[in-house]
Amino acid sequence: MRNLLLALIVATAAPALGQGTGVVRPAEPMEVMGIQHVAMTVGNIDDTIAFYAKAVPMNVVRRYTVAGSRFPAALLSRRHRTVEIALVAFPTGMVQLMDFEPGKAAAPNIRPVTDAGFNHICFQSHSRDPAILRFKAAGLDVMSRFGKPDGVDIGGYGVRYAYGRDLNGLIIENESLDAPKRTEPAWMTHLANAVHDRDTMLEFYGRVVGRKAHRTIEQNGNPRLAEVAGLDSTDIRGGWINVGNMDLEMWEYVRPRTPAPTADRKLDQIGYSQVAFEVADLRAQTGRLRTDGVRLVGKPVLIGGWRSQYAHDPEGNIFALTIRVSAPASESVTALR
Repeated sequence: MRNLLLALIVATAAPALGQGTGVVRPAEPMEVMGIQHVAMTVGNIDDTIAFYAKAVPMNVVRRYTVAGSRFPAALLSRRHRTVEIALVAFPTGMVQLMDFEPGKAAAPNIRPVTDAGFNHICFQSHSRDPAILRFKAAGLDVMSRFGKPDGVDIGGYGVRYAYGRDLNGLIIENESLDAPKRTEPAWMTHLANAVHDRDTMLEFYGRVVGRKAHRTIEQNGNPRLAEVAGLDSTDIRGGWINVGNMDLEMWEYVRPRTPAPTADRKLDQIGYSQVAFEVADLRAQTGRLRTDGVRLVGKPVLIGGWRSQYAHDPEGNIFALTIRVSAPASESVTALR
């Protein structure tokens, strides 16, 4: 019984073990260099930057505008004249903020925690100074039902978890660690994808990035997990793929069920709109995906000094392969330390 309990604790702790090294270590076969950015389509870039700046270390690397016509029309719900973009650097990774209606207010997009699609980014921090408290002070709408002040203690292994929504309605996770391996006030460790079919999505993204899942878990009726998600009860299946600087997390809610998506996601919808994987050879990697039957969207486009090929995963989420053309070298995942 004791060994079973220890195994359960280790498995449940898996989301906290990555701790976002920030260093890309290519391993064979590694088809991508890392996550160059996670895109967040927001209602107002200035307000979003101000919100995150109050809670976690960040640096606005670059801001610029592009014509809406630069994006494949199939990824948009309608035409846009101008799109404002801000690339924001956090320890271990970058977020690309996108505003498809600059100067016009947009309502938050409050999606159920069990809804399919890119679901949240996770910031880890030290339990002596948990980021969740700074986020709360900045106006985070907390979803989790806390036991301790900095989050839900699932198994007594020195990690507490908390979910909340930012001003755009996007979910943020904070993992508060008693013994972190990093020294910054906070850092990104994973992008979560709430999925209808964990195994299919793990297999798909494993082929995209050239790595298999390093851990999977299944949890039924764990009341602590339900408290993290703000649910009365839940059964889940999870899995993680390391992409160098961060993990991809596949999180299938078995109960309540993550619904099967009925349509492809749109880039101009408020939310986590896409993830971009940096590659060294865009033509070769695009050809590999085409041969593998991946649904590519349009031709490669040059935006902000990066040439990107957009595509859909099996559940309609948007991802991109991207290569640096004229953007500063500091924006590459190879510059992360």
